[in-house]
Amino acid sequence: MRGMRGKSAVLFDAGGTLITLDYDALRTALAVPYELLPDLQLDAADAEARIWVDGAVRRGASTRELWDGYFARLIGASGIGSAKNSQALEALWQANQDLGLWRRPIPGARETLATLSEAGLRLAVVSNAEGQVESDLREAGLGAALETVVDSFLVGAAKPDPRIFEIALERLGLCADDVIYVGDLPAYDVVGARAAGIDPVLVDPHDIHGHIDALRIRHLGQLPALLGIS
Repeated sequence: MRGMRGKSAVLFDAGGTLITLDYDALRTALAVPYELLPDLQLDAADAEARIWVDGAVRRGASTRELWDGYFARLIGASGIGSAKNSQALEALWQANQDLGLWRRPIPGARETLATLSEAGLRLAVVSNAEGQVESDLREAGLGAALETVVDSFLVGAAKPDPRIFEIALERLGLCADDVIYVGDLPAYDVVGARAAGIDPVLVDPHDIHGHIDALRIRHLGQLPALLGIS
């Protein structure tokens, strides 16, 4: 914890760290009522899907393979027949392109960003996304706190490639030792940050990554204390 103090900036992942899946938008895109796919059921399915995604990243899965695999697991939790899966996946892909599905702030995100900003820390996002993550963050009410947003689609480099982190450092005029990186997916966020020489912090709300050699927190509200902010 001592090594986390005295930093100048905090870099964040976006989806799963600051913003999360808008379940209402998901149900609308699938034309599924709340009763068939309630929030608690989606929370449980999301935790399981994230374990699969982390392994798939390590196996070198493509962006679309990750998308389809993740949402297939969420859809599976609804009981929707497998024959409809391909249509549902395509509907979700299109909904994300049109509106953005990750636009709901993670509980505590706004408060944590405010606390860090008031303490003088500079804040930025480094995200694997499809070109719309900055607007998603604004929609979630988080954009004003962020100095810059690095979207993999727009810069041509994606986590765990260290170049995407280096772009953020260049924009901020900082070096790797000046920052920490906070994310939720080990294969992208821990591996990528370390490849760029940045200390990672893993957000693990469901306690599913105990085997990962990284500093873990259960929720963003623990981050200020980690950085020595009371």
